Amino acid sequence: MGIALTDRHDFSITQSLQRGLPDAQHKLAGCWLDAPHELAGGAGCGISLAALDRALAELDLAAILPAALARAVRKRQLSFLGGRLCAERALVELGYPNGAVGRAESGVPLWPDGLVGSITHHGEAAYAVAAFSSDYAALGMDSERLARPSAAQSIRSLCCTEREIQAWLGQRDDNVAETLIFSAKEAGYKAIHPLLGRFVDFTEFEVQALDWQAGCLTLAPTGKSGLLGRMRPFRVRFRCAGAEVHTIVAERGSLFVA
Repeated sequence: MGIALTDRHDFSITQSLQRGLPDAQHKLAGCWLDAPHELAGGAGCGISLAALDRALAELDLAAILPAALARAVRKRQLSFLGGRLCAERALVELGYPNGAVGRAESGVPLWPDGLVGSITHHGEAAYAVAAFSSDYAALGMDSERLARPSAAQSIRSLCCTEREIQAWLGQRDDNVAETLIFSAKEAGYKAIHPLLGRFVDFTEFEVQALDWQAGCLTLAPTGKSGLLGRMRPFRVRFRCAGAEVHTIVAERGSLFVA
């Protein structure tokens, strides 16, 4: 199944921003963050949304964003803008100085031909990674702030299988496990959604193995997904840094069983 196209720009958000704010590059200099997601042969970075807001305080963001976001609240506009700026900065590192990341009908990013990538954001930061599709068959990443108790309970009831609850939850009282499982499934969703072309419920995959020390877990399809026996388990690398949890799926080979 394909992904319906709705907005594949013929210009980059970065270039649009520079037209609206000629000294944008200077203003953004203090906004960038290091990429928390390691990706061999790829590129990535992050951006502070609070710093971005201050840097662009004088600018009406609706003028440089897709029409679908023209009436969105500024917080949503900043999240989208921050993610796209990170994505396009990654494209520059890969040799695509004028590369643009479009937007599908479902809202997922549309990367230039020959590239794969992933974008994530939470209330404080946005991040993006990109790589050549010849190097990676599936790529998805996510970053989350540690879940509050009420959110952790929602993750348990809506996103976790009974096996996950029994095997991985309840061992810690800081909500890291709940946040990690949610983030890992977000990264997994972003990696497999372009391959399947459909919505994937978080209970269609579950954490099969988890190694806190190695920073690695394995997601595997459940019987509910209809993919059991068709799609192989895949690895999710993770990093817990302060109040953030970062996850990434970067598979070089096909996820489908031959």
